[in-house]
Amino acid sequence: MNEPPTPNPDPAIEPPPTKRRVWTILVQLIGFAGGIGALWWAVRLAMSEENRDQLSRLSDASPVELLALMALATISVGFNGIIFWILINPVHRLRATDVISTNAIATFLAYLPFKLSVVSRFVIHNRRDKVPVLTIGAWILAEALLMMAVFVPMGVMSWWQQEANLLWWIGSLVSIALATLAGCWVARRLAGERGIDWLAKIMGKRLTGTDSFDRLHSGFVMLGNTRAAMIANAFRVLDILAFALRFYVAARVLELPISPSDSLLLGATYFMIGAASPFGMLGTREAGTIAIASLIGISSAAITEDQSGTVPIAATVLFVTAVEAVVNLGCAGFGIAWLRARPPLAIATQTEDEDESGQDSGL
Repeated sequence: MNEPPTPNPDPAIEPPPTKRRVWTILVQLIGFAGGIGALWWAVRLAMSEENRDQLSRLSDASPVELLALMALATISVGFNGIIFWILINPVHRLRATDVISTNAIATFLAYLPFKLSVVSRFVIHNRRDKVPVLTIGAWILAEALLMMAVFVPMGVMSWWQQEANLLWWIGSLVSIALATLAGCWVARRLAGERGIDWLAKIMGKRLTGTDSFDRLHSGFVMLGNTRAAMIANAFRVLDILAFALRFYVAARVLELPISPSDSLLLGATYFMIGAASPFGMLGTREAGTIAIASLIGISSAAITEDQSGTVPIAATVLFVTAVEAVVNLGCAGFGIAWLRARPPLAIATQTEDEDESGQDSGL
């Protein structure tokens, strides 16, 4: 008697193919190795003979200059944490200090491959703060879209004006505000019941009626909150200025004639490459910033006082990276200590409510 055929397993619960997993790991390792190689190239460039004079000035850096660089790097960690906290507030209540601490840990892990910075956000906010995984995914995507509303206008204005003059600032700020408002308007149309009905016509009611869809759909709620989106992008602009000031201060320590306009371009480039790198930001930011600076002529337009060579942008970039790495390590350590010492907001609120009810009942 023939046995009935064994039904095919549900593809939804099958583990991902081993071959694909191996290729993913291999690509990440190769990309990370490439980043290390790029960092080594940048270090060799900075240590070359024509850059020795500038590097020797590091020992003359004043405590005020070093503290300024460290403070600006710390501010960037805080600003990015605030941006994440502001965005999640319309959907899920979290403590600002908890989100900033999580961002500090994720920022340090961003040096490494496998997108460990993103993974850490999922693990901490899901297991500790009980935020659904799909909501976290929508949260990160909403932050990325808001970031585009800042960098695309700035990029267009930079291509048009070639420098950060008054017209650049006015055009950039107006364009960022309009892009953010336009994105909020679209998100609000997709966030309500009308938006769900419209999406159901495209995706089908069976899919849009699930809990998973509701959690993903929360991203439109975040983006549709005009106040939260505008404040978040205001902090993004301030964060870019903090990056620019880092390059400006580092250049002054090395006594390099880099203009504020060039510092702004270097800071924005440095940030964008780090955010976009799929293999970890270590090495890719440094090499990419040096290459772009050379391509657009920053390192050849500003020359040293004796006219003997070009400004060593590599030294400035690596100086910024070195200070940032020390600060990020310290911030990550503080973030871990804070999260271990403080209970999640939901548990803390529940405990406070129980205490209040106990007091009211005379216990």
